[in-house]
Amino acid sequence: MKTAKEISFVNGELALFVFFIFNFSLLASGQTPNQIIHTVNQRFSAINDYKADVHVLCNIPAIKIDAINAKVFYKKPDQFKVKSTGILILPKQNVNFLFITLADTAHYTAVKTGEEIIGGVTTQVISVIPNRDTSDLILGKFWIDAARGLVLKSQLTTKSQGTILIESTYGAMALYALPDQMLFTVDTKKFKLPKALAMDINSSKRNQDETDDGKGRITLTFSNYVLNKGVKAEDLR
Repeated sequence: MKTAKEISFVNGELALFVFFIFNFSLLASGQTPNQIIHTVNQRFSAINDYKADVHVLCNIPAIKIDAINAKVFYKKPDQFKVKSTGILILPKQNVNFLFITLADTAHYTAVKTGEEIIGGVTTQVISVIPNRDTSDLILGKFWIDAARGLVLKSQLTTKSQGTILIESTYGAMALYALPDQMLFTVDTKKFKLPKALAMDINSSKRNQDETDDGKGRITLTFSNYVLNKGVKAEDLR
């Protein structure tokens, strides 16, 4: 049985722990938009290069395409290449597009627009507005776990491909802000497909059913990351 002194000590430790968590939460939510974005940039800045395997699964209305395995290669600051042996459907706004966009802090205005819970995690919602008309991005909206420096969800409104929703999950490579999986939801009316597939869609009679909501979904599952070991020049061509 604990003495009154021991109980007081335990309660004091508990109060201190709760006080620390409460103040840490306030600190995260009280950050400026650029400070929150900086937590993401810090993680990715530790990467000079990487390569990984990626499994690509496409669910696009009116077309049938098999899942495919590919390899991705990256070298700082902005070289990125995906290589596969079959037809590959990928958004132009790949995993590195998010980091490159957020890192270019001089060319956008960031505004915090609220908080939202995603998968039990409180995220800071940051809207990014480019300062120049030459950018393909019209508006970016990012749901950021400020405590870990991770982008859990993004919504990109672009000139070329409409609105793209990206949902990311993380595992062993969270320290570097590299996802285990990314789910892209795209508007099939505006999303640019390879010419052969686009012709198939235009020439076929689409069955209007409840599952066809005009959205395509592309899931990228990453594995076997190799970081900062060098990437060959031919892998980036």
